[in-house]
Amino acid sequence: MQSSNQENSSAPLPVQWPADHSRLFSMAQPYLQHPHQIADFRFFEPSILLVRSGQLTLRHQQNAFLQLDNAEHLVVVAQHTLTNVSKRPDGEKGFFSSLYLGFSPTVIAAFYRDHSALVASLAPLTGFKTVPLDDELRDTLEHCLRGIGHGEQPLPSPAVQQHRLTGILIALAERGVLFMPRSSEPLSSKLTALMSAAPEFAWTAASASQQLAMSEATLRRRLVEEQTSFRTLLQDIRMHHAMTLLQTTRWSLSQIADACGYRASSRFSLRFKQRFGCSPADIR
Repeated sequence: MQSSNQENSSAPLPVQWPADHSRLFSMAQPYLQHPHQIADFRFFEPSILLVRSGQLTLRHQQNAFLQLDNAEHLVVVAQHTLTNVSKRPDGEKGFFSSLYLGFSPTVIAAFYRDHSALVASLAPLTGFKTVPLDDELRDTLEHCLRGIGHGEQPLPSPAVQQHRLTGILIALAERGVLFMPRSSEPLSSKLTALMSAAPEFAWTAASASQQLAMSEATLRRRLVEEQTSFRTLLQDIRMHHAMTLLQTTRWSLSQIADACGYRASSRFSLRFKQRFGCSPADIR
């Protein structure tokens, strides 16, 4: 971890999430004027995608394939699904745009607790699939976006946000789509949820293990058992966060590097290219 600590030594303090570092959702609206591809992109949270303009292609390791070029379907993606992603601008409009909405473990767990009868007969989603965006589901999505602070300041209360997000989960369950709760997840997933809430923080195995109420040795041993490592998870989280910022903000490269816990833009760019096979500038 020595080289990682050097990269993160000047990282700012974490953002102020609730005391348990939980958050209710993640949201992004990518807007791209050039096609690009991402290999091995991991969806860290149960997610829904809506393509508004252009074409989205997902290809799973098990050769599952999905291509979407209209706003008549939602794409639903199970947590930790690893895919190759391709985004292509619309030929007439000249740009690609989409909506991404991810659900936190807090929301998923509450949904299971409060709607056990609804989920009893459903098997959790694996990989990804499309769901027709009928009028009722479209209205539910729009209602949700208005209730979670989509373009609003200040943000609505957590209670309002959770109520609106749960509405989406109910609508999906009624259409046969169920996301798996956090209680079924390994330690690597819990660690991912923790560090994803503040990717700019100077995380170490010691600080993360303290937040998860275990020893550093136990954390490292259990991650080895799950065939991963603290450093691998942290770098993957930061690179995926960087990809989101590159697609959804006009921040400078140095601002994005800072937001991902890197002091030097050059080191950040090197890590990004190693992970995705292209430079940050190629995304824009």
